[in-house]
Amino acid sequence: MKYMNLAAVILVLATLGGASESARVRAQPKLLRIEGRIDGSGRIVFTRTRAQYEHKHWARPSVMSFDGEPWNDVGKTPPAWTEIAAGLDLARAWVVERTGRDVIVLEQTADGFDLYLCDSPNGWGPYSITIAIPRRG
Repeated sequence: MKYMNLAAVILVLATLGGASESARVRAQPKLLRIEGRIDGSGRIVFTRTRAQYEHKHWARPSVMSFDGEPWNDVGKTPPAWTEIAAGLDLARAWVVERTGRDVIVLEQTADGFDLYLCDSPNGWGPYSITIAIPRRG
């Protein structure tokens, strides 16, 4: 699995300085940020047509945001996702930055990727994940 920190992504983008504006935009990965209170475990399934949380144990996530917008019903795909996903290569996504007190794992799938979140300690904890998704050629 490929991991790269945010500074490395910025360095790659800075080296594109000689390219045209449209070429630079196409070369930049989409940075998708997901934040919320996690208490228990589950996964977010990402495909071109959906981004939905599948609950496993303890409490459902709360106070969630998806790409800077409130995500009040994590069981439903955020309205903007299908438009965002249309031009992205989901199978090549990777985690750029993560904060949380327990497990955050991205796993590629045949249709996109799954983001596993697991908060085992008692009570909820704040989580923030930034995922880089390359644009399709």
